[in-house]
Amino acid sequence: MNRFLIFSLSVVLLAGCKGGQTATTTPAKTSQPKTEMSDAQRAEVTYAFFNANKEKILGNLENAAGLFSEVIRKDPNNAAAMYELANIYSEQKKFADAIYFAKGAYQLDKTNSWYILTYTELLQKNKKFTEAATILEKAVADAPTKPDFYYEWASALLYAEKPADAIKVYDKLESQVGITREVTMQKSRIYQRMNKNEKAIEELDKLIALDPKDSQAYGMKAEIYQAMGKKDLALDTYNKILAIDPDNPYVHLSLADFYRNGGEKEKSVEELKKAFLNKELDIGTKISILSSYYSLIEIHPELKPQALEMCQLLVQANANEPLAHTVYGDFLMRDKKWEEAKVEYSKAKELGAKDFLVYNQLMFIYVQLADWKSLLSESAEAMSLFPEQPITYYFNGFANIQNKKYSEAISTLNTGVKLVVDDKRLETNFLSSLGEAYNEIRDFVKSDESFEKALVLDPKDANVMNNYAYFLSERNEKLDRAEQLSKTSNELEPNQSSYEDTYGWIMYKQGKYSDAKIWIEKSLANGSDKSATVLEHYGDVVFHLGDNVKALEYWQKAKAAGDGASDFLERKILEKRIFE
Repeated sequence: MNRFLIFSLSVVLLAGCKGGQTATTTPAKTSQPKTEMSDAQRAEVTYAFFNANKEKILGNLENAAGLFSEVIRKDPNNAAAMYELANIYSEQKKFADAIYFAKGAYQLDKTNSWYILTYTELLQKNKKFTEAATILEKAVADAPTKPDFYYEWASALLYAEKPADAIKVYDKLESQVGITREVTMQKSRIYQRMNKNEKAIEELDKLIALDPKDSQAYGMKAEIYQAMGKKDLALDTYNKILAIDPDNPYVHLSLADFYRNGGEKEKSVEELKKAFLNKELDIGTKISILSSYYSLIEIHPELKPQALEMCQLLVQANANEPLAHTVYGDFLMRDKKWEEAKVEYSKAKELGAKDFLVYNQLMFIYVQLADWKSLLSESAEAMSLFPEQPITYYFNGFANIQNKKYSEAISTLNTGVKLVVDDKRLETNFLSSLGEAYNEIRDFVKSDESFEKALVLDPKDANVMNNYAYFLSERNEKLDRAEQLSKTSNELEPNQSSYEDTYGWIMYKQGKYSDAKIWIEKSLANGSDKSATVLEHYGDVVFHLGDNVKALEYWQKAKAAGDGASDFLERKILEKRIFE
């Protein structure tokens, strides 16, 4: 629809935004033979119309519809009431009723512009384009100086797939009002649709003749030249725009497309950079472009450095926009650049971002960085801001466990798990963490119950199996169950060093020292050679196999590795024997 027409019609549709029910009475006919009304009857109709209009202005569309219907019952030829009803039903998306009353108003007064435009607009909404075009053709013939009729007529013809006829209508309008930007641009687009590119260019040249600095007209010309394969003319036209409007960011976007389509990737990227650095280019457009990178990187990982550079330019040009920092953080996080991503998300928060995504990403980052203090603080803030988001409680409980605040963890986790809806993965994580927290306070019954519930939800969760099995081995309880769980976890996810250590440790607890040695050596080979726990485990195993020298060596390595060793490690080293 023509934007000028939409504006004009909005004046009619300003009143009322609430839905409503059908009027209590629909007339059998939209018009009746005129009969003379008494003064009292006319006064009654006027009063009813006044009240109906008041209800419409107040937004009480149901009441208004009923009152306008009452007007029509009293005065079947009241076109104004029919018109108002048509608008109300249109507002309520009851288009059949709307068309009925719009037609009635039109038939009663075929010269009224509002009735004509409303009726034909409704016809078009119902895809009756040819019928609308016929009515508008007559309207133009009757009132050739009213531009709105021409716009609507051309629109109806376009929707009726009659572009050549639409052009003729616009030509008629030009004969009335002269060359206008709106009409000329539309004619150019129609000619492009008809594959008459030369004619499209002629229309644009009309605008350029009127305004030699019309960058938009030049831009459309350049695009047409590109479509025609006339690359030299397209490039020349883009350069003309830059001469006219050197700060226009959209020219650089167009040139980026131009060079990319021509296989000149470096030039394309340079133009894209210029656009991104331009503060006149809205951030939404920039982010839309970056979103295409987000999906392309999966197929073309070589584009990752370019995407990150564009993100840097985005932040450079939009330093005070929280969204710019959030988007950059997303890309950095995807590249596992945790520290850099943390900086960007934190900056977004400083600038006022209250988006849950920002908090969620930060919490995840703190897990990756093993920054439990920050995770505790961030999750507590997130819980207060987003109390219905269960993941915030999970992160807070997890942080409390890592900070050895087990009672706090249990309280938070029990609250959060109740908020989980249709998310087995998250619920399983809650239950697994509860199992760990209960184990640490030696409430082994609740610990085992939590782990077993988790495995009911997801019988193939290797991580839950591993954690549960390890706690059982540490307690030296249910070792058969522990062995079965650990064996399955290694089958589901082979070459996981922590799983291999758990299985080896269960073997150790069962007195199967040779088997234990094999599995813990696998764990060390797969990356746990810096783990104090695994190093100490290996020392214990080889001690039982009679290699006291190697046992001492690995106990000393465990001590050097730092946290994670048992309380007996110092005595083992000092006395060169096992303590358990």
